[in-house]
Amino acid sequence: MKVVLAFRNMLVQFCVPILTTMKRLSTLPALLVSVCVAAQPVLEYANVQLMGTSYAVHLVTDPGSSDPDLDGANVTWDFSSAALELNAGTASFVAPSTTPYAGDYPSSNLAQAVVLPGGTSYNYFNLTSTQLDMLGEGIGGSDPTVYTDPKTPLQFPFSYPNWFIDYYAYDGTDYSVSRAYMGYGTVILPIGTFTNVVKMASTSGSIDFFTSNPVTHLVSIDEDGVALVFGPAEVGVDETIARPVLTAFPNPSASHVRISGIELPGTWQLLDMQGRSVRSGRHGAGSLNLDLTQEASGAYTLLIQDAQGRRSVRLARM
Repeated sequence: MKVVLAFRNMLVQFCVPILTTMKRLSTLPALLVSVCVAAQPVLEYANVQLMGTSYAVHLVTDPGSSDPDLDGANVTWDFSSAALELNAGTASFVAPSTTPYAGDYPSSNLAQAVVLPGGTSYNYFNLTSTQLDMLGEGIGGSDPTVYTDPKTPLQFPFSYPNWFIDYYAYDGTDYSVSRAYMGYGTVILPIGTFTNVVKMASTSGSIDFFTSNPVTHLVSIDEDGVALVFGPAEVGVDETIARPVLTAFPNPSASHVRISGIELPGTWQLLDMQGRSVRSGRHGAGSLNLDLTQEASGAYTLLIQDAQGRRSVRLARM
């Protein structure tokens, strides 16, 4: 049970950089590292494209000779010796309106469905251009948490060697944890090699690794040493999923935008910042030309669903 609960808790610590205006900053010398003059990945809101994505979650059953404690610039973290229990669960980011508890979180515009052997639970967030608040965690599961002061895992843009303190509250108790950008480089896993990876550590003892573009959670190690690897849905050790990245041009646009990176026919859906479906349709193989002239100014997410899976790209209507 301890592993399952830790498993569920870590699923929501994905990389979405944030800084809530209610949060306070203070000194954290113990986690600060020297400034690196070399090019380094920055976690940015523009690269956060979570809506519509789904990830298989692999449980680390034996870390082997893996050493996650290395810090600094251009580090290679070699976790290839780790043994994984593949596809132990899934984590999918969906519109709150598609979930059973959306009515309890009217300010949420992003939800996460977590499927484990014991059942499905949901996490609710409010994502804006400046922050992401975690409003509820494990809702519908055996150990739900409702935050009265939202939890904020990261701030953005987040660059090396920045840090911040996250203050949050639930069950009438205030909590705080400090989080710092400790290093960046390459992570080698049994499921593949990933570059431009950011390492974060917290004063609770947890360590997390994130890809920077797009921003996704890659490896999570909690304070008890329970480790998870996040990968493409249903990927195996000998499989690779190479899907072209969706790009939009011009973006922002006041009229039409061309979406490239579409190789197969499928369906598309345009969501507003509240996660509500604005329009939908079908597309053929090749690029998609989308008319935004009838839409209000603001940010949107375009979901593409085809035989290669579900992908998303952020759009801006001027």
